[in-house]
Amino acid sequence: MSRNIKALAAPFLASALGLCADAALAELSPPMAAASSVLLPGLGQALSGDYGTAAAHFGIFAASLATAFHYEDKADFLKDDARYPDSDREFVNQTTLRADFAWRLATDTALYSSFAAYRDARERDNRGYRTPVPKESLSDLALSPFRWEYLSRPTTFVPLAIAAVASFGSKGGYGIYRYDDVSKSDLYVYNFTANEFTAAGEEGFFRGFLNNELSSRWGNGWGLASSSALFGIAHTGQGNTANAWQAALAGAYLGWVHQRNEFQIGEGVAIHYWWNVIAGIAAIRNGGSAPLVSLRLSFN
Repeated sequence: MSRNIKALAAPFLASALGLCADAALAELSPPMAAASSVLLPGLGQALSGDYGTAAAHFGIFAASLATAFHYEDKADFLKDDARYPDSDREFVNQTTLRADFAWRLATDTALYSSFAAYRDARERDNRGYRTPVPKESLSDLALSPFRWEYLSRPTTFVPLAIAAVASFGSKGGYGIYRYDDVSKSDLYVYNFTANEFTAAGEEGFFRGFLNNELSSRWGNGWGLASSSALFGIAHTGQGNTANAWQAALAGAYLGWVHQRNEFQIGEGVAIHYWWNVIAGIAAIRNGGSAPLVSLRLSFN
């Protein structure tokens, strides 16, 4: 999903620069605030007069985007055909890992900025909504994966236990193979860190914004179905989580938990984070050293 930003960034920047001064002071509806900030992080906040938050969101997004482009321009960056030789293997070097980290931070900043703009707009004017206002701050979401309040709930630990058994109960499966300049510790640090951004960003956008907004408009059932389908579509492509059907089912469960929790996303962030971390640990364990794999394959 992060690669789509590259194609979309330029026209969105041009559109943003073309906005007149009067529009910056206009009162945006919650969906328009969310849409503005997912297209250009911080734009929804700027149009609502929150220039400090707008600058922070856009600054992180722009710096991450520039970093991603910088590493993608390096000669040793692995293009998709070299990085994903088949559906069960992924190869990474240090340059590719750094580019991927930057892309994820850029993408997840956009998703979180959208949720935050929606949350703040709902707090300003909640007229016409049947669903509760989202309340969690970024610090709330960052701490959610480690809160006993969530980890002690059967709705959290049961699906995590199932994921752990499925990931570690059998040999084989998706593997990440590292070049000499990437250590196993590097992959573990990436796994535990980058998934913080992903859990907060994706839960904020797909549940905190879309599931809330669509459930208010169409009812909980259709809102859940629609937001889950969009979550599945967003997970097409390549990589460890690129399975649209599995993502849609996971999105349905996370959306149900979201609705069950009065449309607050903290528990969903905890589940999402640990699901991704478990999958990442399994992929690291299933992989190994890229040069050794190439040597073994050459004798087959």
